[in-house]
Amino acid sequence: MKSELLLRIKDAEAAAATRVQEAESQAQAILSDARRQAETVLAEGKATADAAYQDRVAEARADAEEEAKKALSDGKHEATDLRNRFESGVGGVTDRVLKLFEESL
Repeated sequence: MKSELLLRIKDAEAAAATRVQEAESQAQAILSDARRQAETVLAEGKATADAAYQDRVAEARADAEEEAKKALSDGKHEATDLRNRFESGVGGVTDRVLKLFEESL
């Protein structure tokens, strides 16, 4: 009777130890899964942020190129106007400007 009781206690202790070990393994698996999910969420967030950054850079680059083209066009137009005015020579002004320019050299 005593030995039977001791066997039952040992069996119960062994079963409890097995359950504790299974619970710890399950907890480790849950933790590992949570870490993987967190890493996935972080990677997705980083990818989204990088894509948004690249979009903004592309927009800024396009805006800058458009402004540069406009400034170049405006400059060419102004240069053409000045050249035409200079070549038309308003009342001897061309000769005077050339003389002043030569004197400054």
